Amino acid sequence: MMHGRPHRSARRVLVIDDQPRTADALSRLAPDLALVEWPGGAGGEDPRRHARSWKEAESLLEGRRRLPDAVVLDLRFDISDEELLPDVKSFGESAEGRRQRRERRERQGLYILERLRHRYPDLPVILTTAYEEIPFEEEARSLRADAFTYTPEEAEWTGEELVRLVRRAIDEREGPLTTGRFFWGKSRAMREIRRRVHALAGTPFPLLITGPTGTGKNLLAREVIHPASGRNGPFVSFDCATVPEGLLQAALFGAVRGAFTGAVADRPGVFETAADGTLFLDEIENLTADAQKTLLTALNDGRIRRLGAAGEVPHTARVVAASNVNLGNRVASGSFRSDLLMRLNPSLGLELPPLAERREDLPELARLAARGFFEDQRHRRAITTLVRAAGGPEPSGPFDWAVRGEELASGEASAVFLLPRKAWSAMEHHPWPGNLRQFEMVLTDLLAASIYGGAGPAIERSGRAVFSIDAKLVFDLLAGARLAGEAPHRSGIALPEAAGSVAAFRRELERSAMRALFREAKGDFSVMARRMAGSAQEARAVRLRFNKLGLSAREEK
Repeated sequence: MMHGRPHRSARRVLVIDDQPRTADALSRLAPDLALVEWPGGAGGEDPRRHARSWKEAESLLEGRRRLPDAVVLDLRFDISDEELLPDVKSFGESAEGRRQRRERRERQGLYILERLRHRYPDLPVILTTAYEEIPFEEEARSLRADAFTYTPEEAEWTGEELVRLVRRAIDEREGPLTTGRFFWGKSRAMREIRRRVHALAGTPFPLLITGPTGTGKNLLAREVIHPASGRNGPFVSFDCATVPEGLLQAALFGAVRGAFTGAVADRPGVFETAADGTLFLDEIENLTADAQKTLLTALNDGRIRRLGAAGEVPHTARVVAASNVNLGNRVASGSFRSDLLMRLNPSLGLELPPLAERREDLPELARLAARGFFEDQRHRRAITTLVRAAGGPEPSGPFDWAVRGEELASGEASAVFLLPRKAWSAMEHHPWPGNLRQFEMVLTDLLAASIYGGAGPAIERSGRAVFSIDAKLVFDLLAGARLAGEAPHRSGIALPEAAGSVAAFRRELERSAMRALFREAKGDFSVMARRMAGSAQEARAVRLRFNKLGLSAREEK
């Protein structure tokens, strides 16, 4: 039941709170948000716009074809013992019983959040409390609350901040999958990055983007951060790994005539070229010690000195740096300045996740890559020629691609490229060490091979041309992609101390290896199986051996 008979497309919010204050505020300040109603009990209880406990919330969530767009969850619940999670029990009136009751009530919102995350891991949840003295923030973060806010006493609280957070959480779920050519996808990690980019893009502070090779760091800076910064100057990209050490300072900061052999005229560096714009420093870990020192000065003072110049000049470039290594480890090894890392604001950094952690985004990524491929006029002409040669009509509609047996994104496609289902499954489970860049390259290679090296299309009765993507080529490309992305493997296995016997030492060594692999695979036994035996089909055997060694997946995570 919905409050006030809203339009079917209204955004739905479930409030879980033992008191009506939050629901009343949302209803008053945001009439466009439809509050999910508790219909009342058999004893004649009136309907209300909030669920008072997990039991009531559970009944409003289970079996629903459409979940709420967001949940607003209170922290402290003053309800009966029998309604309190995590179990049903009466605490009595002893001192210990009263202590346990108080603890359960003060942590009830966190217990409810545990249940929500287990059953509905992607449901936006905003946690709120009027009790600032109750510590909950770290646990709320670990349970992936989308936001939390403090609601002071009635006289001081307007509710406007809560409404803003609810709308933001919903907007983030409904936002476009792409900004320019940068693909956000649906993963929670990318939603968090989008939120932080919107908060930080317009500031003058340096930004640090980290993440494995191929995750889109340059694209994020170029397509999202720079346009959102409001800066009028250009976007200038500089790869710190491609310039010879002797020319690095001049490339960054410029040089005057005669500063070094070959400097026949004054030349600006990229700092000056990026005036009033964004300077993207890629692979910043490759800067020499001297360049790091000069960069730190430029960031601190807002001034640069051309190589060979007597004086300094101000600069107006906003610096966005990127790295695919752990700069903290570089600081520990002495190859990167700690004060420079601090100046790059690592606490505000944006860490792009590897593609292996974004598998739900693969179908949409494939569609985007295919769309870009089909927009190339050379490919369109080649496809048209092949269709005519096969006796088909001149293609008049769009080109598309799909997994065999699945519905096409465009029902009007005049030419379609079909991938065998098993081949797509292999792509879904591939580790993609080269991430987005590697995935897009493999997909476009498959499409190109179907055009320029394939047998040509089959023409259906409807006149649609169907190109079959070679399954063996998929597996060949995946094998090559795996080899190209492999790096020297170091599991960091710690040798056990003397264990009393060779057998005991061997067992402890195996336990250490299993722990290291478990951490490396982020708890995924299929990944461990591929690493150990070359096949994910051995995952069950790996898990059984893991358990037999006395290891617990829950404790090791």
